[in-house]
Amino acid sequence: LILRAADGFLFVVGCDRGKILFVSESVFKILNYSQNDLIGQSLFDYLHPKDIAKVKEQLSSSDTAPRERLIDAKTGLPVKTDITPGPSRLCSGARRSFFCRMKCNRPSVKVEDKDFPSTCSKKKADRKSFCTIHSTGY
Repeated sequence: LILRAADGFLFVVGCDRGKILFVSESVFKILNYSQNDLIGQSLFDYLHPKDIAKVKEQLSSSDTAPRERLIDAKTGLPVKTDITPGPSRLCSGARRSFFCRMKCNRPSVKVEDKDFPSTCSKKKADRKSFCTIHSTGY
């Protein structure tokens, strides 16, 4: 029921090592990866390099930083508030909500194709694209 209502995909990640334990079939519509491509892999291999530390912090249960922060949806940056973290936010079962970028598996484009702009270099054609994902969980 959740999968039908959600305009996205569901995934379960082991907090200890970041291993993807489950991902719904609907991941293909968003990231163009199959379930078999992702299950058993490290989530960190699919994250934007600049988001890895933030996601590790969110998955960690021993840090003292608040787990739930207000995030600006346009910029992905934390919003400053005067709210002090409560003790319930520091436990391992606390709610998490954050944005991160995940690699999108785009079909490869041949440089010599007519539709491919001549001003693009091969380096740009090889570059991975990323999708911004809003992750929520416990």
